[in-house]
Amino acid sequence: MGGKQSRAAKADVDEINERTIRRNPVVQAMEKKHREEVEDLQKTAQKRAVDDENLRSRQDKQHQKNLIALQAQLDQEAEARRVAEEHHKEAEQKRRQAEEEAAEHAKLAEKAQKVKDEAVHAAEKARKAMEEAEHRALNERRARDEAEVERKNAVLSAEDFRERERSAREAAADANEAKAKFERLEELARTKGEEAERQLHESTADKEKAEKELANARRREKQLADLQPVPMPTRADFERTKAERQYVEDRLHFAIAGVAGSGKSSLINAFRGVSKGTASAADTGVVETTRNIGRYEDPNPDRSKFVWYDIPGAGTASISSSDYFIKQGLYIFDAIIVLFDSRFVDTDIAILENCKKFNIPAFIVRSKSDEHVKAIADEMREELDEDESEDEEDTRSKEREARRTRIDTDAKGKYISDTRQNVKVNLRKAGLDEEQRVYLISRRTLLRIVRGKQVVPMKLIDEYELIKDVMAAIKARRVDPPVFKPDAKGGYLSSWGWGSGWSRK
Repeated sequence: MGGKQSRAAKADVDEINERTIRRNPVVQAMEKKHREEVEDLQKTAQKRAVDDENLRSRQDKQHQKNLIALQAQLDQEAEARRVAEEHHKEAEQKRRQAEEEAAEHAKLAEKAQKVKDEAVHAAEKARKAMEEAEHRALNERRARDEAEVERKNAVLSAEDFRERERSAREAAADANEAKAKFERLEELARTKGEEAERQLHESTADKEKAEKELANARRREKQLADLQPVPMPTRADFERTKAERQYVEDRLHFAIAGVAGSGKSSLINAFRGVSKGTASAADTGVVETTRNIGRYEDPNPDRSKFVWYDIPGAGTASISSSDYFIKQGLYIFDAIIVLFDSRFVDTDIAILENCKKFNIPAFIVRSKSDEHVKAIADEMREELDEDESEDEEDTRSKEREARRTRIDTDAKGKYISDTRQNVKVNLRKAGLDEEQRVYLISRRTLLRIVRGKQVVPMKLIDEYELIKDVMAAIKARRVDPPVFKPDAKGGYLSSWGWGSGWSRK
């Protein structure tokens, strides 16, 4: 009971305190402010709710529009697919119809071809039957004719038969006599042929003997010439010539010599890997373009030790072939290339003889090989064209076409064979080593090799071999140089090599 009164008393006190606080101006002000803030918050929330509702409404409307547009697009695509499928079905149907029509046409064509073949076969069969009938008729006519002849022969008299028999015996006797006469003539012809062959053999032997005697005579003349006093260079001449030619120790000096117009300048350009017309190229021309000795160093750093000399051609108005070698100072060079174009002449022989005398490696080279081979091939084609005939047999036509396909190869083989045989004959006549090799080259091919480019095998002849053999000869000469031994007259025969430069390495 007492507890309840206590709680009631406490509640009264709290109510009194609350009324007292509310009557306080500060509290009332705070409550007012709080109510205003609450109202503001409520207004803001209401406004935000209205804005959110409006936004949702706009979004719903836009979404509805998007759905409508998407549905319209889907409807259009569906319609397009339907139209495309209909077109595809129509095209497929037309294709099948076309294939069926084509197959039908093919069957009709095959049937027509079969009918045509059968008609041709029937016509051929009829033709053969007609030919066989004509053949049988002809045989029957021949048989009747033969029977008639036999009948006529049967009624011939016995005297006619004996006359024919006598004529046959006379004809047999005449045949035997003719046979005997033919055998006598054949024996006489064989005897004369053997005699002619013997005479030809003796003539060939006499010719070879005459050539050997001529070579021996040349050798004797050469030996006599060696015994005569010759203007051989002295050591002072040698040193002066080296200075004039700008001879540099530890370098390789190559001379290109030969008659005027043989292509020396072009060959030097090819060895140096430069083209005609470049700044460092040697002058070239149809006529002799070099009056003074031209000196050309190799522009490639890998070949900086190589020096090439363009020697004026022998046989010109200013230089005779007899003193060509000495006057041009060819005795100072490490190697000499004797170059010729069309003919191997006495001037080339003189250069080779002096190279042997001075112990200088010499290389016989024929230039412009590609031009010579082309000229031979053109001539072969002209001969082949002149041999053509419209009414010739197929066999001859095939043989001519086969010859035409191998003309280039045949022309190259003929050029090589003819050139080497010509040089061999000239060397033998001069008393020199007839087995010395001649190198057949093309300036264009050599230039491609020096530049490191690929070369078609058909274009190659002796270009690689020339480069290899020249380098091998120079290497052997530098490793084991000849010993300097002056002769009694102050000259230096076969003793070239002082100051040759390179040591054994």
